[in-house]
Amino acid sequence: GGKGGEYEASFSATAREATERSGISKLMKDGHVVHDHLFEPCGYSMNGVAQGDAYWTIHITPEAHCSYASFETNYKCGAYEELIQGIIAVFKPGRFTTVEHIDFASEAGNRGPQSPADCMGHRLANRVLCDFCDGAYSIQMCNYVKGGEAEN
Repeated sequence: GGKGGEYEASFSATAREATERSGISKLMKDGHVVHDHLFEPCGYSMNGVAQGDAYWTIHITPEAHCSYASFETNYKCGAYEELIQGIIAVFKPGRFTTVEHIDFASEAGNRGPQSPADCMGHRLANRVLCDFCDGAYSIQMCNYVKGGEAEN
């Protein structure tokens, strides 16, 4: 579970209001929202741009039987901890999955795959790492669950 009210037409009158009230507008320090949309009766979508050719996009389905939020970006930086912490603070998930595409020739890739055992009260439940092109690239998927929540 997480937050959902901001993304319902009965709570926020406009997509811009939902973007501001939820904290989404502050997630990317050098980014700005290009388009946001609030669906009837609930749901939200946002596309934005950041430094250079970076993009970020968010999709939210805040329904009791299938609540879901996604955040995707190609933003390049040395470490993503602060961004991930901001995303967790906005959405307050019970569980979440990160997928990291690692180019070992990049600034972030020089650090290698990052998979902390704990992330803002969520513990690492599963981790998968796949190497490509003789180890030049990797994809890492980490699944985190809140505190003592059971895994599904």
